[in-house]
Amino acid sequence: MPLGVAVGLAGCWVLFALIVREPALDSPGFATVWPAGGVAALWFLLRAARPLSIDTALLAAAAVGVNMVLGADPPLNGVFTVTNVAQTLFAAWLLRRWCPGLWGCGGDRPLDRPRMLPRFGTALAVASAAGALLGTAGAALVTGQPDVMAGVLFFGRNLVSALIVVTLGIVLGHWLSRPRPRPSLLHDATVVELVAATVFTGAMYGLAFAFDALPLVFPLLGATVWFGLRFSTVVGAAHSFAVGVATQTLTMTGVGPFAAVERSDVGSLLAEFYIATIVVTGLALSTGRDERQALAVELRRTQQEAVYQVSIREAVIGSMTEGLFVLDDTGELLVHNAAAAEIFGLPVAGLTWQELATRSGRWVDGVPMSEAERPSVRALTGEAVHDAELLVKRGDGTDGVVSVSAIPLPRDQLRGRSRALVLFRDISTEHARREELATFAGVVAHDLRNPLAAIDGWTEMLADELDAHTLTPDLTREFVSRVQSSSRRMHQLIRDLLAHATSGQRDLEVGQVDIAELVGEVAAARHAELQVSVEPVPPVLADPVLMRQVLDNLVGNALKYVAPGVEPQVTVRGCRSDTRMVTVNVADNGIGIPPGEQERIFEEFHRAHERDYEGSGLGLAIVRRIIARHDGTIVVRPNPTGQGSVFEFTLPAYD
Repeated sequence: MPLGVAVGLAGCWVLFALIVREPALDSPGFATVWPAGGVAALWFLLRAARPLSIDTALLAAAAVGVNMVLGADPPLNGVFTVTNVAQTLFAAWLLRRWCPGLWGCGGDRPLDRPRMLPRFGTALAVASAAGALLGTAGAALVTGQPDVMAGVLFFGRNLVSALIVVTLGIVLGHWLSRPRPRPSLLHDATVVELVAATVFTGAMYGLAFAFDALPLVFPLLGATVWFGLRFSTVVGAAHSFAVGVATQTLTMTGVGPFAAVERSDVGSLLAEFYIATIVVTGLALSTGRDERQALAVELRRTQQEAVYQVSIREAVIGSMTEGLFVLDDTGELLVHNAAAAEIFGLPVAGLTWQELATRSGRWVDGVPMSEAERPSVRALTGEAVHDAELLVKRGDGTDGVVSVSAIPLPRDQLRGRSRALVLFRDISTEHARREELATFAGVVAHDLRNPLAAIDGWTEMLADELDAHTLTPDLTREFVSRVQSSSRRMHQLIRDLLAHATSGQRDLEVGQVDIAELVGEVAAARHAELQVSVEPVPPVLADPVLMRQVLDNLVGNALKYVAPGVEPQVTVRGCRSDTRMVTVNVADNGIGIPPGEQERIFEEFHRAHERDYEGSGLGLAIVRRIIARHDGTIVVRPNPTGQGSVFEFTLPAYD
């Protein structure tokens, strides 16, 4: 706060000290500080004044000057000056210490909670009492005659002064310091009601102070209650300030029920405590209303935040691909998401934990689990379970594999129930891949072991013949031929494994592909131009490298799987099946597909003619994977023209 404001407040203090005084109690230093004491306390509070500061010097100089004007002797002048300064510093220090969060006392909180009032009022009362004791004792030392009643009046006037002035200054200062738009001073009331309340206050005080012989003070509290309940704390504090100053001023000038008391000092004391009563009553009502309104606003904000958090939770849970359940130890399903119902193939509505438990009661190897082994039961007892694999029975009757994690949640203290979070993740595809990988590893180990064993055997025999000096050229050629044959089998298997691994990962580079041209290249590479015939095929949109791999596998199988002594014949033709796709047929006169094997021949490592023909069992799996990546399909059926099979696949047409 600028120094100029401090000077202005010092001037206000002097003005109040000179104007407001009671001739009947003309005791310099005691009777002349109403309501200057409150102005000084507010001044030092807002300026955070210290004992050694310009503010202390200004207040001391003002007190000395006022007491001199009012005729105080120099010794009394010094006592009262010290008393005023000490009381003011003490009041500011107590408020900052006991109400540190309050605006003007070091914080930014408004005076809007009833629980703040005891500390606020006690700080002012203690400071006023300390000032009264100090002033009374000092005056007694100077005059030799202690004036207890003057000290009591000093206490009452300073307390009332501080209550009305400091309260109004704090609440008004906080309201002015708030950013625009500021809250309304009328709250839910209107200007008309404010005018009515003001008129009512004037009327009641006019009646009470006009007929001082009648006990009409009690209606005055009605005005305080009205302002406290209907208007803001700022308006209520202003009302208390106005009626407090008016009451004390009228009493000091001999007007009103308090002035009608036989002893003027007693009447003045009663007026002081009446003012303190209406100030505290008004503050209690207005701060209580402010607190209720603040709680209502906070409740609305909390409700809105809760609704928002619920919507966020529902959005997060709803977007999860993992199934989520929250259940308690009674089996009640508290929360679940759509993914949970989808994993089990069940409708979201009406989903129960009992049905889910029935459908997920087996380990991944098919062994039934006991009730105590269930991940949900273990989590309800406080144990965390991670990635347990279970078999589930879907709604359509098929089996699936899920990975289950169950985590204990905080206990519901209100109902006395344990809770658990259960997460289901569908790993049917991953499990199938793992099974496929295990099969893959077994087949690779087996198929590689056989040619390696053959190579080892023939090379050992070759070494034995060399050691025995019985190796002939014909025998050498046969040994080498057998070793080369086994080596070719290994090379073929490794090539097929690499093709299988890359067929699903290589990025597609699509373009116009001429199927007939590719078939001609494959036939030429296999020196089978006479056995392979191709008819014109509409152009397709495909990856030419992968399409060559498809046709090489199909044509190669057609040339390979024929009965002994039969000349292989392969025919490739195609046509537009609709506006979007082209259908390609590869027909042969081979040995055909055994019944029941039409689907299985497209599985990895499955061979329909394992005993009679060599192979890795990966060629048709590669073909199906490539066709699927082109959004096509492939099937096999018997050749309608005679012996053999027809492989039919579709590809996107090139337009």
